[in-house]
Amino acid sequence: MRVYCSGPMTGHPDLNRPAFFAAEKRLTAQGHFVINLHRIGELFGSAEELSESFEFFYAIDGKDNYILKDKLDKRASIARAVTDADLAAVRSCDAICLLRGWETSRGAKKELAEALAHGLTVMQEGDEE
Repeated sequence: MRVYCSGPMTGHPDLNRPAFFAAEKRLTAQGHFVINLHRIGELFGSAEELSESFEFFYAIDGKDNYILKDKLDKRASIARAVTDADLAAVRSCDAICLLRGWETSRGAKKELAEALAHGLTVMQEGDEE
């Protein structure tokens, strides 16, 4: 079964990578093909390449926030494109696995809504253990 891992990232150390990779490992051991958002990013180049292309448009303020170098709303366009790709990945799966804390994540809530709208099986972290 193709399983999409969904959970909180923002506000977590290392964007909650350990939880995503641990769930991926458990689900893969059970024979599932797992979609892990942290791996999807690997398709777009190295961290250095992504950082360089990102820094072409953005600067970092004193609070580690990214600010557009110009006044165009490219950030919203990028966010929409990422969300569209993310939801397409959800639709390509048979199930969604919600990691602990998903309830606090706007992205995970959108992913769950998409999964429910397309009849995916819903799993909670721990169900697969």
